[in-house]
Amino acid sequence: MKILFVCSRNTGRSPMAEFVMKKLVGEDKNFVIESAAANSTGGEELHEGIAAKLREENVPYTKHISRPMTVADYEKFDKIVCMDASNVEMVRKICGGDPKHKIQMLIENDIPWDRNGFNKTYEEILRGCQALLNAGDRVRRVE
Repeated sequence: MKILFVCSRNTGRSPMAEFVMKKLVGEDKNFVIESAAANSTGGEELHEGIAAKLREENVPYTKHISRPMTVADYEKFDKIVCMDASNVEMVRKICGGDPKHKIQMLIENDIPWDRNGFNKTYEEILRGCQALLNAGDRVRRVE
């Protein structure tokens, strides 16, 4: 399963989702997990508040430099998981649509940008990643 998490600038919510999901799957080599920006040229570091929240929750992370999503990502990844509805629209524009139905939201609502310690951001991302992983497990068991 190849998953690309996407937010506007790839400095906060999408890298948080990337690192949370990597922690959830552990050493499972069946997963490729990355993140990208829907509305940025990239080159920015991980937001310090997001990094602090990851440390607080004992979620390992590596040095992160944002990058823009490309059309090639649409072919490379099985799922393109967006943090909010505006990201979905931007990703569809980048990809020229979604003929393979790969683009989706992480949860039913927008993931908040909670500057007050990023608690709500983390909780919603964790919930969404767990649900995504559980849905993927069900699909793999059926195959």
